[in-house]
This record gives sequence, C-alpha cells and structure tokens, in this order.
Amino acid sequence: MSLLSVRDLSVSIGALRPVDGVSFELERGETLALLGESGCGKSMTALALMRLLPAGGRIAQGTIHFADEDLCRLTEAQMRHVRGGKLGMIFQEPATSLNPVMTVGEQIAEALRFHTGDTRRVVELLAAVGIPDPERRAREYPFQMSGGMKQRAMIAMALAGAPELLIADEPTTALDVTIQAQVLDLLDGLRRERGMAMLLITHDLGVVARMADHIGLMYAGHLVEMAPRAAFFAAPGHPYARRLFEALPEMAQEKRRLATIPGSVPPLGTTFTGCRFADRCSEVLPVCHRELPPWREHGPAHQVRCHLEVRVEQIVRKVGAGETASVGVPAPPPALLTVRELKVHFPIRRGILQRAVGYVRAVDGVDLTLPAGRTLALVGESGCGKTTVGKAILGLQAPTAGEIHWQAEKLQGLAPERMQMVFQDPFGSLNPRMRICEIVAEGRPSVDVARILEQVGLSASMADRYPHEFSGGQRQRIAIARVLAVAPQVLICDEPTSALDVSVQAQILNLLAELQQTLGLSYLFITHNIGVVNHLAHEVAVMYLGRIVERGTVAEVLRAPRHPYTQALLAAVPRIDGRRMDVKVAGDPPSPSNPPAGCHFHPRCPRAEARCREAYPPVVSVSATQSACCFFAK
Repeated sequence: MSLLSVRDLSVSIGALRPVDGVSFELERGETLALLGESGCGKSMTALALMRLLPAGGRIAQGTIHFADEDLCRLTEAQMRHVRGGKLGMIFQEPATSLNPVMTVGEQIAEALRFHTGDTRRVVELLAAVGIPDPERRAREYPFQMSGGMKQRAMIAMALAGAPELLIADEPTTALDVTIQAQVLDLLDGLRRERGMAMLLITHDLGVVARMADHIGLMYAGHLVEMAPRAAFFAAPGHPYARRLFEALPEMAQEKRRLATIPGSVPPLGTTFTGCRFADRCSEVLPVCHRELPPWREHGPAHQVRCHLEVRVEQIVRKVGAGETASVGVPAPPPALLTVRELKVHFPIRRGILQRAVGYVRAVDGVDLTLPAGRTLALVGESGCGKTTVGKAILGLQAPTAGEIHWQAEKLQGLAPERMQMVFQDPFGSLNPRMRICEIVAEGRPSVDVARILEQVGLSASMADRYPHEFSGGQRQRIAIARVLAVAPQVLICDEPTSALDVSVQAQILNLLAELQQTLGLSYLFITHNIGVVNHLAHEVAVMYLGRIVERGTVAEVLRAPRHPYTQALLAAVPRIDGRRMDVKVAGDPPSPSNPPAGCHFHPRCPRAEARCREAYPPVVSVSATQSACCFFAK
C-alpha cells in the first residue's frame, strides 16, 4: 500500500480552480517532484495535502489517503496531530515562516511539545541538520541567522514530529548554489536515514535531476506527465516538458539563442475545452483545442497527457536542440568602465558617542574592466559584495577608497546617464502608482514610449496599464525599457532573472543578448547562476568576501577553474545530466567585519595548508587572460 495516494484532487477558491483532477501516489522512502512554472498549482496541491488552504479555499472533490487515513474526512482537531507530526512541511521562504519574536529554539520546542511532549531534543535536531554550535544558535532569533541557517532551522522544525512524509516547497529557491547543495544533501541524507518519503515542489530541473525518484509535471492545475527520473530526462514526452528543457541555459551548451515558450500560464479563471497547453504549443493539432487529451503510455511507468504521439527516439534528438545562432565572441574593444582598488567599508558604531569600533569590509580592493559591447559576470555567494560594487560604480553608495573611470574620465559622485541599473526585483523598483508610459518616460520625457516598449517585446497598447497588471517577466522587461529610454551604454544587471521561471528567464536572456548586438550595450551582470553566466557572459570575475579571487574568460574560468572557491561553486550547481564534481565547501562565508587571517577562504577550503592561514595569496597569472589569488593556482 502506498504511503500517500491522491485521487482526482480538485481545489476551489471561489470560482477559481487552481488544482483540477490531480492524481498520484508516493511510496515510503521515495521522492516525488512536482515540476512546473509558477501558477501551475504545485504549492496549492501541497497546501491541500496539509489542509492549509487560503481563506475561501476548499477541496472540491477527490480523496487524499495517507497511510490508512482519509485526510479529507478528518476534523481540524485531528488534522493538527497529523500536520507537523506524520506530515511535515518546509515552506518556501523561511524568513517569513519563522516567528521573528521567538528564538529558534523556542519555535522548535513548541513543535516538540505538541507532538512528542519532549522539548529536550532541540539541540539534537539543530545538530542533525548541520547547524554549528547548536546550543548557542538555539538561543538566537531568526534575524541573527543567514538564509541557509534559517532554512536548516525550518527543516529541524519540520522534523520535530518525526514525519513519515516531508513536503518541501521550493526549499532552495533563494539560496546560493553552495548553500543549496548543502541543503539538498541534508534533505536527501535525512530521507535515507529516516526512511521518509518526500514531496519536492520546484521549477528547477537541476534540483529535480539531483533529488527525485519520480516526476510529476504540472501545467495550469493539471498533471500532464508522470515518469521515473531517468525516463523523464532521457525522453520527456509532453511538448511542455521539451520546451522547458530547450529554454534551459546549460553548462554544456554553446552560446545560442534560447528556445522560449510564447505566452504564459493561463489565469486561474480560464475555462478550458481541450488541452490546456494548446495555445503555447508549437506542435498543436486541431483536436488539441476541442478535446481533453487522454493519458498515453510513453514507456515503462511513463505516462503523458497529450494527443500527439511521438516516438522516444525522435524526442531524444530534439531535446536541447534550440536555435543554434551563435552569439560570437569578438576581440576585446577599448574599456568603457574601469574600476581600480575599489573599497566600501561600513563603520560599526557603538557607545553613546557612536564611535567606530570596526568596519564591515563589504568591498575590499576590487579591480574591474568592462569593454564596450561585452558582458562581465560578477559571481559569488550572497554577502560577498557584488551588489555593493554595482551601487558604488553608479554612485548610489559612496566608496571608501579607489577610483572609477568612465572612459578616460574619473567619476565623482553619481555616474553619468549612460550607466543604468536593472534591479533584482522589478516589482519593488517600479512605482505602483505610475502608468507604464510615465515610468518609461521618467528619465527622458521626449522619448518614444511605443518604440521602446516594442524594443523589449511589449505591445504599445500596454503603455496605459500599471505594474501590478503584468507578470514577473513582463515587469522585468518594463524595468529594462525604463533604462533604455536614456540611451545607456552600460547596464548593471543585479540578478535580473533570479526569481523567474526557466521559460521567462530564457525570454529575458534572449532580449539582453539581442539588445547587446543591436545597440552595442555593455553589461556588468551580477548573478550566482552559473548556467546564465555561461550563456551570456564573455568574462567572469569570482568574488569572495569583498575581493576578486579569480577572473578570466568564460571558457577558462568555467572549464578550468583554478581557485578552490570557483571549483566549489561549479561543483554545487545541480545539473540535468546528473554529473557531480567531488569538490565541496562547508559552512557559510565568514563575516566581512572580521575576515579570517591569511586567505579569507581557508576555513572552508579542502586544500588549505599552514601558509594559507598566514598570508593572503598573491595574484597568480595562469594565462594572458586568467588569474587567481591562490597558492595552488598553477
């Protein structure tokens, strides 16, 4: 008997139906991944299993059998003992899920008290999820912890009731690749050790390849494909799955235009008569608009909900094909932007007189050169100083020391109009009270708004709408249109695709590549997504604790990294081919207010020696274009 059996599950919120006729089973000790774009119903399915639907939401039909109980028939009082006990859940954003006025230990003890009556296991649980010095950390509040530690604390809380099934809703979305790798290894190890089943909700194909035993692909409230992991990645059967693969910027791919999925996931109130993916499908048949497609056998335990019958060998050849137009890498032209010995130190003030007792060395001697028409990627973990570098270049943050040259002119204060920034969160950077035409024309009132909107792939008819009326990808296009209105030469792009689904990410990356080719733009691209770096960038600078530790061309740094930190970043990237490097890095970056003596990376480096703890390594040139700050670079 399956641990979890879901049959014909439908969820209604008023007239909306975000989950519609979903069925699947999950065995003990196995991991099932629900995969799909935002708005497909993945998280709502998980909330239905936990009976935690939003106000107005209800299970309209179907059954949820967990072990020998029908969860739909339990009272709320009975569900409280199942929820957090036999069923545990890790929510997507730990910062908003943890109580800010209670210590982490108190919150875990609360769960233990309700489900087991034994509150003495708090430290044991924190240690089990890999939090160092668990006794001290149990007394800390969530704001005193890093993102990775908060996620581990959430996992400890979910494990407090010794669950038989753990639901993980996008558990690594906001984490750096190194912390993501640690959390994924932790979850997989706990699953094996405790014999738990896991329902993993994600839109990251790399995470699915690393973690899942079986995969359920969701689209617009429906499951459209169910398959074992190996079969899904060898030959995905549904056109939607194949489009997701083609939109993925992978390490193995050459620079090319990414395939995109036109349109977006249909709104929740849409009435369907045929296949829900038909309006976005490039292989659509007339019958697709008229009839709901049946389930078809695509292979052993592999089912696809599609009218189209395609042989497996045809699909294998098509996956990852995409459009093969090369981006090209010309010889470096003269530098537009030059940064020399840039430092940004924030004083730590204490006492009545607020005297400086120390400094947070956010940026500590950074050199960068950005040629015209090229892309320089600045990569590293959160907190290493990447965004501060971008703000200092633009004059949004006053540098402590160093020089910034625009062409041959030294900059003082704000940067010229020809340098603009695309921020990470487009919704937070667009004025919600201004129409799109006003936002785009704010920097240059005489600009042709219709032309600029069409340049970024938006219709001129959208000009009179407000930001909240657009999807995440469309809002990012509006943010790009706003900076294009002043005819910039350099764009500083701060994680512009980090919160986007892979299909929308592909649209933005294609747009940026096209704008660079047609307008000759230069990009300083701040990111921790190595696949995006490989696809878009020409050169890479790797940053750790305020300093550049390796730089070079994309081919050099990503194919033959010389610094152990760069090697660890690349090893941590989840790959859809399932390959993994053996290099691992433990723990979080040290505080920039108290960096380690010697090489800043030595407390986390698997190769550290005595000399690494005594002196900061010099810059070692590996080639004419590649260098690294490491004693082992050669």
